[in-house]
Amino acid sequence: MILVSFVGVLVGFIVFNIGDSNQSPPKGKICLVIDDFGYAINDTIHAFMQLDESITLAIIPGHNYSKQVGEIADSLGIETIIHLPMEPNDYDGISEKEYILTDKLNAEEVSKRVNSAFEEIPTAKGMNNHQGSRATENLQLMKDLARSLKAKNKFFLDSFTNPESRAFITMRRYGVKTELRQVFLDHIETSQHIESQLDSLRKLSHIMEVAIGIGHVKHITLSQLQKFIPKYKKMGYEFVKLSEIVR
Repeated sequence: MILVSFVGVLVGFIVFNIGDSNQSPPKGKICLVIDDFGYAINDTIHAFMQLDESITLAIIPGHNYSKQVGEIADSLGIETIIHLPMEPNDYDGISEKEYILTDKLNAEEVSKRVNSAFEEIPTAKGMNNHQGSRATENLQLMKDLARSLKAKNKFFLDSFTNPESRAFITMRRYGVKTELRQVFLDHIETSQHIESQLDSLRKLSHIMEVAIGIGHVKHITLSQLQKFIPKYKKMGYEFVKLSEIVR
């Protein structure tokens, strides 16, 4: 009787594991971040929020709809981050003055601006840079930013708008969870280009643990994502949230 019971348990264990092994791992993992929310709330904005539960919305603070977009996204279970303005090489000294990080700021002012952004959008789980070609190559500025984010237990995605960016490596050194963008989807606004960039992202996911792509709140980007997210899922690719992959 004991032998029969043992054999039954053993057979059940083998069958369970054979069945489980038939569940193939994903062909690749893809993370999508969509930048530049906060300027408006319209049908395109709502459609982005309906794309997929795994996308991350990057909201620029200080605009008319920044706070409201954060609240709506949170109510739908959509992840948000702060899309913090940072100094580009051609900064005009006017744009988004209340929040932008420049190389002229001291550590106290950096912390103040970071805190203000998260106070406006308190559900944001982390941050990435809006522009920042000049700011992200400034080591001291990135150190000050890293200290501020570490104190708030927030992560950082380096949008990598400058190949000389110090953001990623500095966040790593200061213990801030971070990752690096691989593909911009829509800097050329044609369907063919966005499709090509999505295909590049898909292929990168074969050789990377996760491939990260950044797009923007554009109708042409939306239409391509509406087409390709379901297609890639059927092909066996998995879409993941940014907060799940930063380390």
